[in-house]
Amino acid sequence: MKSRKKTIVILSLFLFFLVCMNLQAEQNTITVSRVSDHPKKHYKKLKPFIDYIAENLEHMGIKKGRVLLAKDNHRLIKYLREGKVDIVTETPFSSIIYMEKAGAKPLLRRWKKSVPIYNSYIFVRKDSGINSLKDLKGKVIAFEDPGSTTGYFLPKVTIIKEGLEMVELKNYKQKPPSDKVGYCFAHGEPNIAHWVHKSLVDAGALSNIEYQEADEVPPRFLPDFKVIYKSESVPRNLILVRGDMNPEMQTAVKDILINMRLNKEGRKIMWKLSKTLHFDEFPEGVEEIIEKFKEKYELIKEEIEREYPE
Repeated sequence: MKSRKKTIVILSLFLFFLVCMNLQAEQNTITVSRVSDHPKKHYKKLKPFIDYIAENLEHMGIKKGRVLLAKDNHRLIKYLREGKVDIVTETPFSSIIYMEKAGAKPLLRRWKKSVPIYNSYIFVRKDSGINSLKDLKGKVIAFEDPGSTTGYFLPKVTIIKEGLEMVELKNYKQKPPSDKVGYCFAHGEPNIAHWVHKSLVDAGALSNIEYQEADEVPPRFLPDFKVIYKSESVPRNLILVRGDMNPEMQTAVKDILINMRLNKEGRKIMWKLSKTLHFDEFPEGVEEIIEKFKEKYELIKEEIEREYPE
C-alpha cells in the first residue's frame, strides 16, 4: 500500500514538473499565426520572421520563436482566446473578426507584396447596361470566397450601404429575386473575370491589384470591361497582437518590425514573406482604423455572428 502511495506521489510530482516546464517554455516563446491551407509553404515563410523577432527580444526573456498555423478563422480565434498566439498577420476582413471575437489589437500595417493599401473594384461588361450599383438589382455578382477582403467583404458592405438587399445563390445559374442582388462564389480570381466576360454573371469583384494582373484578368478582356465602383482604400495586410499582451512587449515588437528594413538580414526575411517591403504605423491612427472596421462590421454583423457564435 505504502509503495503504491509513493508511486502516486512520484507521478504527481513528475506531472507537476512537466506542467511547470511547459508553462516556462510558453513564457519564453513568442508565437506567430495565420490561417493557412498551405501549411508547409507558410511555415517556411513565417519561421525566419518569428525567429528574427525572438532574437531581438532576448532582453525580455524570449528564447525562441514558434509558428502555429490555423486551418480556419474558428481555430485562430480559439488560439487567441487561449493565449497560444501572440502575433497574427492577416487581411483586413479576418482582422476585424479577430478583433471582435478574440480581442486582438491592430499593431502595424504590413506592406504585403510591396503594397501598403488596396481597394475593391466592381466591374461589368461595357455592353451590360449596368452603370451604377443601383443597376445591380435583379442581377448576379461573382465574389471570390467568403474570407476575401476585396473580393467579398468590401464590395458586399458597399452594396448593402447603397440600400440594396443581397441574397446568396448556389451557383451562377440561379437567378435572384428581381428586387435583390444575387451573389455567388467563384473560388478563384480568374474565374470571376471569365464569368463576367462570358456573361455568365453580370458583375464581378476584384482588388485593384488583381484587376491589373494578366494572370487574373487576361489583357484581351479589359477593353470589354468597365469599373462601376472603386471602394475606399484599406491596409493591404495587418499585424495584430493578442489583446492581453503587456504594453512593454507590444512596444518592443512594434519597434523591431518598424526597424526591420534597416537591417540587411531583416530585409531578406521580409522579402521572403510575400515580398513585404515595410511595416509602419497606420497613417490615420489605430483608433480611426478600428472605428472604420467596426462601421463595416455592423453592416454584416448578423452574418458574422451566425458564422462565429460566442
